[in-house]
Amino acid sequence: MAAPRRDGGLRLRLLQAGETVLERVGSVDAVTLRAVAREAGVTAPAVYGHFADLDALMDAVLDAGFVALRAATRAAAAAHGDPVDRLLAGCRAYVEEGLAAPARYRGMFGTRRLPSAAAAFDVLVRAVEVCVAAGRSGSTDPRGDAGLVWTALHGVVTLRSAAPQLPWPELEPQLRAAVTRLALITEA
Repeated sequence: MAAPRRDGGLRLRLLQAGETVLERVGSVDAVTLRAVAREAGVTAPAVYGHFADLDALMDAVLDAGFVALRAATRAAAAAHGDPVDRLLAGCRAYVEEGLAAPARYRGMFGTRRLPSAAAAFDVLVRAVEVCVAAGRSGSTDPRGDAGLVWTALHGVVTLRSAAPQLPWPELEPQLRAAVTRLALITEA
């Protein structure tokens, strides 16, 4: 079998179709190659010109999710000068990105993709380190405290996605409270 091509508009359509189908069916395991091909408007064999198999296609969809997550958090943070505001904006963007595509988010953090999460986590660790360097966090363990923040953010996305009908508190104050407490943020 020839190596899959890595270019072209069809590849992008297949990735978009993969994400659409994933959100529709709710789980990576429920996605079928036939459903993705149908969503993209092609036959199932056409997928093989761009991806070796369904697993490769779904890996690409989930990798694109991590790229989007990092881009969203970095863009949100870059809009602020204060390190605490950058941290909070990045955390808010993280949660919003996860809530916008909950099935993709679950797949991104499933066992088959967890190694790709390290780069996303490193962005958060760096944000806590910057707050410490600026004298705005009392953390003596930025990696550990970033882990606590990440756990809270993951919980917010997971719980709100799983039970959207519950009367959740407003997102902004909830995130501000969790992040400032867990990252040991101090007043300026």
